[in-house]
Amino acid sequence: MALSEAGNAWQSELRQQDVVSCSVFAKQGDVVLYFETAGEHFEWEWPDKCRVMLETWPSMDGKRRYSVPMLEIYRDGEPGEVWDGYANRERVGMLARLKPEKYSSYIFYHYALQEEKPHAFNPTYTIGTHEALIFSYHETPIPALERGASRRTWPAPVVPENWHATMRPHFIPWSEGEQEPELWTRMTTLITF
Repeated sequence: MALSEAGNAWQSELRQQDVVSCSVFAKQGDVVLYFETAGEHFEWEWPDKCRVMLETWPSMDGKRRYSVPMLEIYRDGEPGEVWDGYANRERVGMLARLKPEKYSSYIFYHYALQEEKPHAFNPTYTIGTHEALIFSYHETPIPALERGASRRTWPAPVVPENWHATMRPHFIPWSEGEQEPELWTRMTTLITF
């Protein structure tokens, strides 16, 4: 695999740019990179052996590119928190698809959730989006941390009591299962450091 062959040199390059953690996930032709950095901005390139296998992605200015950044729409923990003692953790990446007409509702509810109930699920959990695709990242086991107090209070709670029932209509299912449709599909982990 090209990524494994280029892995050590690429890892060294990324570490020099303050990348603390990197995971690369794939599923049916989609590749997602999850980076945690010590700085705000950094530049990176796919290793040459990988770039030749990728299709370019169009941009609004007509240029072709090999990657597009995702907009972060939810984070259960605080960016930059370090989970000591979890060297053997499993990193999980998952993909889902949002219905275009439900996009703003999905973001609204997740913003309310992270404000009303920080650390309510898994402090390593984050969701990013690009167009209809959404990507979630989390680590297991879940770090044992105290639940956070609300950052913000509204005149009345916004977060619905039955979260999953409220979220289900936001998704385009990947498949129709016998019991329930598959909304999130787990990606294969290609490399982590």
